[in-house]
Amino acid sequence: MEERRAKRLKISRGDDDYMPGNIIEIELHNFMTFDHLICKPGSRLNLVIGPNGSGKSSLVCAIALALGGEPNLLGRATSVGAYVKRGEESGYIKISLRGETKEEKITVMRKIDTRNKSEWLFNGKVVPKKEVLEIIQRFNIQVNNLTQVSF
Repeated sequence: MEERRAKRLKISRGDDDYMPGNIIEIELHNFMTFDHLICKPGSRLNLVIGPNGSGKSSLVCAIALALGGEPNLLGRATSVGAYVKRGEESGYIKISLRGETKEEKITVMRKIDTRNKSEWLFNGKVVPKKEVLEIIQRFNIQVNNLTQVSF
């Protein structure tokens, strides 16, 4: 009898327990409810808990917007400028992903301002949004499916 093949390729975790494409750090500045936040998720299940208005949804919005999502996807505002903290002119979201190896760190940054302007950076270099989307696709990150946020 012929051996059955698995439907998906098995992706193995590295020595650091992270898989390629996992978020290893989130940094927010003047974003929604946050002045400044640095968050380092663990390699497995991460839960964000807190009372209403404490920033749980803001964190999800930041991840989606930094990884190529559009504001209308989130159901909060139709323009990116609305995500800048009230009273500020600009802000940014920086997401660091684990690369193919433990040593490789991929950083995506989206600078936003109240004039609805975005600037995209990949590892510190200004790039077109298309290049960021290619990176996200490389790791099969599904930003457009918020019922199952797959990072």
